[in-house]
Amino acid sequence: MDIFKRYIDQQNEQYSNCLDRPIKPASMFIIIPCFNEPDILTTLNSLAACHHPNAEVSVLVVVNDSEDASEEAVAQNNSTLNCIAGWKLQHPRLFFDVQRIYAHALPRKWAGVGWARKIGMDEAVKQINANDYPDGLIVSFDADSTVLPNYFQAIESAFENNPAFNFFTIHFEHPYDNPVLDPKIREGIIRYELHMRYYKNAMKWCGYPHAIHTVGSSFALKASAYVKQGGMNRRKAGEDFYFLHKLVLLGHFGNISSTTVFPAARQSDRVPFGTGAAIKKWAEGNSELNFTYSIEAFSHLKPLFSNPSQFWKMNQIEIVGFIGNLHPMLQSFCKDSRIFDEILELRGNCAIAKVFERRFFHLLNAFWILKYLNYAQGTSFVKGDLQTEAIILLQNIGIHAENNISLEILLEIYRNLDK
Repeated sequence: MDIFKRYIDQQNEQYSNCLDRPIKPASMFIIIPCFNEPDILTTLNSLAACHHPNAEVSVLVVVNDSEDASEEAVAQNNSTLNCIAGWKLQHPRLFFDVQRIYAHALPRKWAGVGWARKIGMDEAVKQINANDYPDGLIVSFDADSTVLPNYFQAIESAFENNPAFNFFTIHFEHPYDNPVLDPKIREGIIRYELHMRYYKNAMKWCGYPHAIHTVGSSFALKASAYVKQGGMNRRKAGEDFYFLHKLVLLGHFGNISSTTVFPAARQSDRVPFGTGAAIKKWAEGNSELNFTYSIEAFSHLKPLFSNPSQFWKMNQIEIVGFIGNLHPMLQSFCKDSRIFDEILELRGNCAIAKVFERRFFHLLNAFWILKYLNYAQGTSFVKGDLQTEAIILLQNIGIHAENNISLEILLEIYRNLDK
């Protein structure tokens, strides 16, 4: 387990304090960042209601705050720590261990959900290494989420049935059927999740092979893959997007659709973007959730992504000719990003076409696509109506959808598509 030791030796542990010793060696760790969270017990109760997997499980709750956090947030964090301790005493026969990690007064430059998630995941790596479980699992979760009872068993089975896989995303659904939910908030929740599912499926439709959902509460990975990838980042938001889209480059991944995570859909100012921030802005009158990247912008990527190995066989003149047949806006973006210079260099560094094709999507990856879409939006295309674009995409992939279909039914179609 030298790879684990090398990773552990490179980490700085001065900002966290594990308040509870592990009761028994575990091989599956659930990581829960927790900041100013008044309802952590709902999440713990949901996990406690799950069926017992074969693996020993430990839940690491990383209660964290910044050096400039408000007195109210710090007080809530202290209350949360005490609340978890009391809950543990009330549940002496749990099938999983609960460990509290307190990361107090983190430097403001990096304090946030990314660093908290990293602290918990790094602690899991330490314990997996100490327990001598090279195939140990790390599961990313959130303090405002709940799950179906088969959650642990579904994760365990996925890795057992696919031993070569490095990670899995897990099916998620934001709950919006609460009868007391404000209609405005309900619509915002539906629109936010629909945008996520449209975006992921549009990436897949245009030919990108690593189209995945990147939801912090809904993925699981091998500890070995975690350390190979270099560990979680410390981003204040979007840490899941950056982490998972780097992780896909290791290959061998899938999606668990036999269980479901239910992330809370509520207004929040904990992070600058994500579910809570999007719902908060929507409630305040922001109209961003009415729009999304147009399917036409995605469509112009199809010739580029449809057969990457073709570049392996082309000479420079043929590549120039290929570029000339792309949409002018995409030509301009490729020129500005110097991507074809990089493709030519890549071709010279790959001995066979198969290796070239794999590394092609290391260059033209999810980050590159996002930059392209923002470039397209700022030059040739405006964002389209979310409902309209989502319907057009379904029609393009052969799924019948009426033009006047409701947002709720549209979302359910996309949920089933992702399953």
